[in-house]
Amino acid sequence: MVSISKVAGLMSCGFLLCLGLSNAAQAENAPGPSDVMKEGARTITGKLSRVEDGDYFVKAKDGKEESFHTDKTTQMMGQIKKGDRIEAKVNHKNHALMIRLVP
Repeated sequence: MVSISKVAGLMSCGFLLCLGLSNAAQAENAPGPSDVMKEGARTITGKLSRVEDGDYFVKAKDGKEESFHTDKTTQMMGQIKKGDRIEAKVNHKNHALMIRLVP
């Protein structure tokens, strides 16, 4: 006859295996960073006119000024300061995902 501890051990192993497989299936279907960029992200390019409390104000070639917000999750590429020509990838909430200098 099979002991209760062996049956309980076998059932818990099966349960843990099912949990692991369901997490792997969810991760496979989750959007990656490049997919998030495709959904509503836009690029702002221009001259940085000012920075106020994490809000960046950029003046485009056509004279139109646009702004976006940054925080610790924003990827900064280079030392960016007022007067620099920059390119920013901004999501649908007007949050900068990445800012880089443009030559």
